[in-house]
Amino acid sequence: MWLLVVNPTSGRRKGSKLAQDLVSLLKSSNIGFNLINYPDLQQTKDSLQQAISTKQFDRVVAVGGDGLINLCLQYLAQSNISLAVVPAGTGNDFSRAVGFHGKTVPQIFEILNQQSPRKIDLGSVNGTNSSRWYVQVLSTGFDAKVNALANRITWLRGKSKYTIAMLLILSKFKALAYEIEIDGRTYSRKAMLLSVANGETYGGGMRICPGASNSDGVFDILVVSPVSKFVLLTIFPKVFSGKHILHSKVDVLHGSVLKISAPGSAYADGEYMTELPIEIINVKAALSTWVVV
Repeated sequence: MWLLVVNPTSGRRKGSKLAQDLVSLLKSSNIGFNLINYPDLQQTKDSLQQAISTKQFDRVVAVGGDGLINLCLQYLAQSNISLAVVPAGTGNDFSRAVGFHGKTVPQIFEILNQQSPRKIDLGSVNGTNSSRWYVQVLSTGFDAKVNALANRITWLRGKSKYTIAMLLILSKFKALAYEIEIDGRTYSRKAMLLSVANGETYGGGMRICPGASNSDGVFDILVVSPVSKFVLLTIFPKVFSGKHILHSKVDVLHGSVLKISAPGSAYADGEYMTELPIEIINVKAALSTWVVV
């Protein structure tokens, strides 16, 4: 039994059209399904939680962007229900990570019918008063502020709105004092940003941590030391190719359990997570999904 969860407003209402295409394929194949298709976020949350509690479904197909994927994670992590995506959002970074980006609805439908799902890792974020899951990249510092502003920009899509948000935040931002613990090793340092990657990309294909894997049990942790605004401006465009990691002020560390303390917020999968301080744990094989290689 399939459960379809749709964000009808994603991709300038592309989500609704793609969902209709998938529904047509399910009907013609006599496959049972339920549909959750509300523009209201709370309605979607309530309906998803209720549907999952019935234990009728062996898979959830999210038709939307990374925000909808992140919502589904909160109910599907460490369960026996598999999650698939029909990308219809602004960034679609999860679909890139699992090889679904650019595929048509019939192609995705064929994959879900012919291939078996596999397990990938997730990040568990534990704040003072909340615990949440993420699958791609968690950002703090400069990145988090850019993410917050980009979420408020509705007249642009994909990489463009992150570039605009970066330019607007850049003029005011100053390096933050971080206290970091990685697998028991403690660091105190100032940094412009600290990102914890379970996958390579965020913000619509920006390769913040090239080589990061969602199946190795380890995060790639990118730290940018204090630099001038001009230098940060020269580093940022290289994120699209991943060459920013070659800069002398950029470090890539690795670890499975982190504690991060600094002023500000944490964002992941493009969504607000919690205020710092936080603990992040790489949880092996926490999500069942389809991966096309």
